[in-house]
Amino acid sequence: MRVIVFAFRPRTKQKNEVFDALRRYAKPSQLWELYAFSCDPSTVDKKSDPKMRLMKEYHRLLSEGSEFEVEKYYFRNNWRLTTVNSSYSLCSTYPSQLIVPKSISDEDLWQASTFRAGRRLPIISWCNPVSGAVLARSSQPLVGLMMNFRNNADEKLVSALCTQNVDANLPPRKLYIVDARPRANALANGAKGGGSESSSNYPKSEVLFLGIQNIHTMRDSLSRLRDYVDAHGSISSNGSSSAVSLVGDRRNRGSTWGGGSLNSMTQFSSMLGEWLNHIQNILVGASWIAAQIAQESASVLVHCSDGWDRTTQLIALACLLLDPYYRTFDGFQALVEKDWLAFGHPFAERLGIPTVSENGGSQYELLRQPSVGNLTSSPSRGSLGTPGSSSNTSVQSQTSNNSSPILLQWLDCIAQLLRLYPAAFQFSSKFLVDFMDCVLSCRFGNFLCNSEREREQSGVTSSCHCMWTYLADLRASGGSFHEHINPFYDRERYWLPLVPPAAALAPTLWPQFYLRWTCPPESQGGGLESHGHSMRKKYEASVKSKEMAESRSRDIKMKMESMLTDLQRERRASSSALAMAQRARRENVAIKRAIQTIGCTVNFSTNENQVDKSEEMSYSFRREADTVSQQDDNADLSVSISAIEDSLVSETPSNQVCETLCPFRSREGCRWPHAACAQLGSQFVGLKANFDAFDRLSVKDCYFPKE
Repeated sequence: MRVIVFAFRPRTKQKNEVFDALRRYAKPSQLWELYAFSCDPSTVDKKSDPKMRLMKEYHRLLSEGSEFEVEKYYFRNNWRLTTVNSSYSLCSTYPSQLIVPKSISDEDLWQASTFRAGRRLPIISWCNPVSGAVLARSSQPLVGLMMNFRNNADEKLVSALCTQNVDANLPPRKLYIVDARPRANALANGAKGGGSESSSNYPKSEVLFLGIQNIHTMRDSLSRLRDYVDAHGSISSNGSSSAVSLVGDRRNRGSTWGGGSLNSMTQFSSMLGEWLNHIQNILVGASWIAAQIAQESASVLVHCSDGWDRTTQLIALACLLLDPYYRTFDGFQALVEKDWLAFGHPFAERLGIPTVSENGGSQYELLRQPSVGNLTSSPSRGSLGTPGSSSNTSVQSQTSNNSSPILLQWLDCIAQLLRLYPAAFQFSSKFLVDFMDCVLSCRFGNFLCNSEREREQSGVTSSCHCMWTYLADLRASGGSFHEHINPFYDRERYWLPLVPPAAALAPTLWPQFYLRWTCPPESQGGGLESHGHSMRKKYEASVKSKEMAESRSRDIKMKMESMLTDLQRERRASSSALAMAQRARRENVAIKRAIQTIGCTVNFSTNENQVDKSEEMSYSFRREADTVSQQDDNADLSVSISAIEDSLVSETPSNQVCETLCPFRSREGCRWPHAACAQLGSQFVGLKANFDAFDRLSVKDCYFPKE
């Protein structure tokens, strides 16, 4: 859906060189020239094995790991896995292991394969172990123009696909044989050796035709739609303001609305209706198939001409409707690898890229094996010569003749179902767009070549990157809010098969894919999914803001707890200091009282620079003993005591001092320590005299008279 225009400046000398390089790399002539083989080969995961993943899906279908209850597996033993095609000799475009009815032997498979185009015999693609219904696929039978050719092994195999009843006495249920082609096309193929089944040859069967057109009609329809959208979009897909001037549409005078005329829009409606009609036919056919299996428990065999284009579309879409597992990321991968890759959808032909060659033959020599000589092959089945002998132009013309948007149509159908059931799918429409881009990018080896056999022979699995790993890593990088994840997915609500009514199957243009280059605002606006992603982004931003706020809150809380711990530590230190201060205060009071017991108060003061030589010694004769006790407890009770120099001590006889101070003085003088004041206690402070304290005092002998 994108047209890229390269414009050269005037007098550019490298025009031809650039053009040749673009043509050579856009349409390489050999498989090994594709970008997938040179895209960082050192990081390729060589352990990726699609065959093992296919076996895992087979075991899930055969009740191992299925979502159904084990006790309800009434028909779990009706089918078996066979390795009859392990060397791809039974059918070169089928996988190496197949699910077939248990009553059919490998010899029956060999015989039945000769009656189908390309030896693509009926094989079970999906089965229900509860009801016993199966969904099988094949190519057209080789009944011829008169529809008179028959094959007993093929009829036995098709009859074995019929759903058996739980009660063995009851007859099997009806088998529907769905031919995806128009009836006229099926009859025309009869002239080439093909044709369709006759219900008279297959008991309990009914043959229906869906009328889906071939690959050439689909390619032309998309081409017309692409040209018109690119010419009349708001911008051109190459980024210019208008594409009308580039295509030379002078009648519309450069207007995307056709110069005011509705003829242009009528033409667009015709082109759009043609494309949407193809999409609707595929949707209706797959929904009808799913309804017969889910509601009637009937088995269905689907085929077209070759059994790898329209058949693959119908089978894969019906499986998506029937099994909720296929509506998840893992299930979508399993479905694509089973019905598109393993069962041989020719991606190389449909995408227009080269594939492998064998023994120097055509690069398409391995693709198809005509079952009968008179069955005309497609243009790609003819010999194109060796890659070295055939020109790039011839290779491109051959591949382009068989290119067709088969996979794109299937993804378009899923996008229509996603619009009808927005909560039934785990993936979003954006995932489908990116998936298609990955297929077309040639960055990965998953969709190279035309069959499992060719990919195994060319070694693309071990030489190229895996697209599924890339998409899984992309989702993991965005978490649960990635744009590939459907924000409305509700698995508990949609765990049963989806059977949309026919009236609801009215498709619209898939804007996310078809309009993203020419109408960017319209391609995303107005969709429920886009609004959901916008809401989820806002929710993600609010969650991040909440987490940041909670982180800041935790940091603040930790800081507050740390500050509280420091405060408690400071409080304990303050309490300890206060206790020490109180103890020192009591000691100071006790010292003061001890000094006052001798009836005097001594004040010494010392200058900071020099000791004051003039000493004052005051003698207090106050007897108010309650004076000390009445002092304010909060006052500073420290006592400053300074040493006194001996030279300053008075030479006055001690008896005069003693007689002056002692209230019990006598004429004979104080007879210390036998005086009454010392024996009876101090009358000034009311404390007992402490003789030991007195002995520790430095009392000069000069204070007392000699005997």
